[in-house]
Parts: sequence; C-alpha cells; structure tokens
Amino acid sequence: MLSAVAIALAGCRADEVELTVNSTQLRSALAGNEVVAEFQAVFTHDRPLNTRQSAQVDDVWSVLDEYMDISDFSRENVDGGLKVTIEGEIPVRTSRTARDAYYLSLTESRTFNGLHRVTLQAGEQFEAMREALAAVNFELDMAQYHPTVMTVTGRSSRLIAPSAAVADEAHLVYEDRLDGSVSFRQAGEGFDQTGPGFFIRLDG
Repeated sequence: MLSAVAIALAGCRADEVELTVNSTQLRSALAGNEVVAEFQAVFTHDRPLNTRQSAQVDDVWSVLDEYMDISDFSRENVDGGLKVTIEGEIPVRTSRTARDAYYLSLTESRTFNGLHRVTLQAGEQFEAMREALAAVNFELDMAQYHPTVMTVTGRSSRLIAPSAAVADEAHLVYEDRLDGSVSFRQAGEGFDQTGPGFFIRLDG
C-alpha cells in the first residue's frame, strides 16, 4: 500500500503499514453507511536525499493526494537517512472490486460460513497512481502490497487471520474470539497477490 517517496529506489515497499479496523464500523458498512479505516505507512531510506530527489518528494506528495485521502505526509532525517510517514484513510467497500486506489474489501466469506472476509485491496485507480509516480521518477515502481500490521478492535465470537504473527508469535492460522483488541502482522510472498486480511463473524 502507498508509494515511497522519490528516493531513487528500484522498488517501492513500505517498512510497514499499520491499518486499524473496528468491528462496529464493519457492521455499519454492511448496513450501507460510508465507513473509512485509518492507516499509517512508514518508509525509510539509508542515505540523505540530494537536491533533485528532495524536490521530487513534493511531487510524490501531490500524486498521493490526488489518488488517496492523505491527512499527513511528514519526513525527517534519521541516522543519516530519511524516514517518511504517511497517514490517512481508505474506504471500506462491500464488494470485491472498487475504483479506489486502495480500499478495504468487506464481503461474505466463501470459505467460512457465517463469517465475512476483510482484505486490503488495490483497486482500479492503483495502476493510474503507479504510472503517475513513475512519471515523477521512472525508478519508482510501487509494490502493490506491503508488510502490514492490522489492529482489529471491538467484539466478535470468531476471528481468523491466516499466516499471522501475534505478539511476535507466528501462526499458520490465528483463531480466537475478539474482545477488545488484537494486532497481527502479515507479510511475505503469500500476500503479494492477495493482500493482507482476516475473517470475522460480525455478531457483536
């Protein structure tokens, strides 16, 4: 999710994307209401930018702001390199496809009866955003999905997250009740095409 700034990287992949989802909001989306999920993405680069690259950062900001709802775009020098933090919101869509560059897809699960599938997805505008970023710097080839930490809050009698690390413990399949909050990390080749996500029973 999200691009890195124009720092002459051969591929744009965030160190980590954090996404916060609430079960009450998911139920509200199913009822037909407009719902968004908050995210934060962090990118780092181990060398300082030259003048040309620094100017391109503003161009990248403009592209992101055109295609996504960005609330904050900050950069700071850290240990001789660059750290960029991007914060914003993505919409929750009750469909498997959408026009948005990124969205949270909420649909009935085809695998687990009575559960809903929640996944981070790149939509129809993703390729247009990717091309706009490449126009800023041809070396900016944005990855579609990134290592992601999802924090799910609220209540549910059943939550399932495949290939998830919870409290630094890896699970082939994490399954438990949701009573308050749980955070899990998903990364690796298995999510490069499907996007991170989980299954949840929206029974409150």
